[in-house]
Amino acid sequence: MEPSSTEVFWQSAWTVFAFVFFVVVVFWAWSGKRKEHFEEAARMALDDDKDLTAEQRRNAQQ
Repeated sequence: MEPSSTEVFWQSAWTVFAFVFFVVVVFWAWSGKRKEHFEEAARMALDDDKDLTAEQRRNAQQ
């Protein structure tokens, strides 16, 4: 059974939409405006240790 031209159109349209969406997300993630936010997020796990007391650090290591 061969797909109809309408089905082929919608499959092609969905593929193009998904590709454009992917490209937009990549450009958004690599834009200079987001750099500071991503650097802050990358440091989150390391910065959490600064707020712990000495006793909490010892308990976390056990």
